[in-house]
Amino acid sequence: MRVIYNYQGREEIRTFERNEILIGRLSPLSAPDLDLGADPTVSRKHCRIKVTNGEVWIEDSQSTNGTVVDGEYVESTLVTPQSAIRTGETSIRLEFAAAPAPGPVGVLPPKPGAAPKVAVVAKSAAAQSPAPAIVPAAADTPADADFKRRLASLYKVPLSFTPDMRLPEMLQAILARVISLIPGAKRGALMLHDPASGRVQVGASLPQGEVIVSESLARRVMEEGHGFILHRDNEDSLLDKKLVTFETGMYAPLLLKEKPLGAIYLDDPAHPEPFSEDDMQFLLAVAHYIAVIIFNQDLQSKNAHNASLLNRITVKFPPRVQERLLENLRLERLHLGTQKSELPVLFVDLRGFAVVAGLPPADASVMLRDYLGAVTDAVFRYDGTLIKASGEEIFAVFGSPEPDLQQNEKAVCAALAMEQAIKEINTRRTAQKAAHCELAVGVHIGEVLHGFVGTGERMDFIALGAGITRASHYSKGARNGEVLIGPEVYQKVFKIIEADRTTVVHKELGEFHCYRVKGLKGGKPA
Repeated sequence: MRVIYNYQGREEIRTFERNEILIGRLSPLSAPDLDLGADPTVSRKHCRIKVTNGEVWIEDSQSTNGTVVDGEYVESTLVTPQSAIRTGETSIRLEFAAAPAPGPVGVLPPKPGAAPKVAVVAKSAAAQSPAPAIVPAAADTPADADFKRRLASLYKVPLSFTPDMRLPEMLQAILARVISLIPGAKRGALMLHDPASGRVQVGASLPQGEVIVSESLARRVMEEGHGFILHRDNEDSLLDKKLVTFETGMYAPLLLKEKPLGAIYLDDPAHPEPFSEDDMQFLLAVAHYIAVIIFNQDLQSKNAHNASLLNRITVKFPPRVQERLLENLRLERLHLGTQKSELPVLFVDLRGFAVVAGLPPADASVMLRDYLGAVTDAVFRYDGTLIKASGEEIFAVFGSPEPDLQQNEKAVCAALAMEQAIKEINTRRTAQKAAHCELAVGVHIGEVLHGFVGTGERMDFIALGAGITRASHYSKGARNGEVLIGPEVYQKVFKIIEADRTTVVHKELGEFHCYRVKGLKGGKPA
């Protein structure tokens, strides 16, 4: 896009290759993309031109003298090459293709005085000419060549990074190169924004411990989305004079997809001349590049953490729940916290399983696979969460971490499915004259405290409470191969099961009433 602007008969042209252009006046607190500083009636941030879905819009930025399009003051309006735009006393017109293609985010406009790479001749409403003419790209000006050389030097820094290098070390190396590439810059700091706490902290500085950075100004550039140039003589109202240790300085925001990641600050304690607009434009390019590096490192760190966390916690959940947990982790929707609920608890007493400790390793592995595999498969088939699966006692809950309207039926079906699986395993192992176990299962509905606990680094899923204790009592009172359920469970599932009411007497737990499940009405569990 080309912007042709005229103030008091002097016409100038600037070419931009970005989707948003800020128009205003260069000042210690602003570095607009198009500086109309010759016109005192133009505000520091006067208006913005935005390309959205192939359309070009102009938006007034609450300027003092307003933005006028075709003779009318506007807040936001669509513009064309025929639109007559006025900001203050400066007239503006635009030249662009009929459907401008969105450009890459963060690409800076050419430096002042640079020849445009592509000149587009706008097509008038009455013209019937073909597509806009394209002029061959002109050679880079010395300023362009220097701009590219400095960026190329910056881009080489990550080539020296090692796999075990931490982000602060990377930022320190990048900051050192940036300072060397901007004439007059002697010191600098990178401020990083923590979205969780809202704090802004120094992530790197050179020389370390000697740079005083204003957190309020760092926040300001992040909020406004544009950098600004500071100078000692102009900053009485912004900074405490006793804290000012520079003659000239610059702040620029670290932005990616309009998300503030921090800010970069450079200064010179002795240089009498303020940084130039060219310096500011280069720093904005640098800031975008640093933001990309920070974002990528943060993304890699989150992915590694989520993978590690998922490996620890998803062994308790069926595959379909694992997928949802992974998505919640990615979207940062998985939060710590517990709750109390009435949940069905399935408790397994695997009798004789202790023999596995005395078996040869190969035989022990087969036995673990047979019995623990059968129990786990039954729990997961019916969407249960496996809380404990080691040794002779195994238990699971249903309806957590996600609610399930059929949690009670599924708990009983899982118990019957594992009972049938263990019978088949024992038939085979007995024929092979191998050691075998007997299964006794108890199911109870009771109060359970459940949820994710720990920290972001050591998250775990827990379930505990009286409901679990009662389910274990039923399993201990059951005979080999039996499934006992409590009266609360029977009231929920009596329509789908065949069961007999019974009284169990346990030598340690005493006498209690329950139901012995004979099977499902209509056959085996699905």
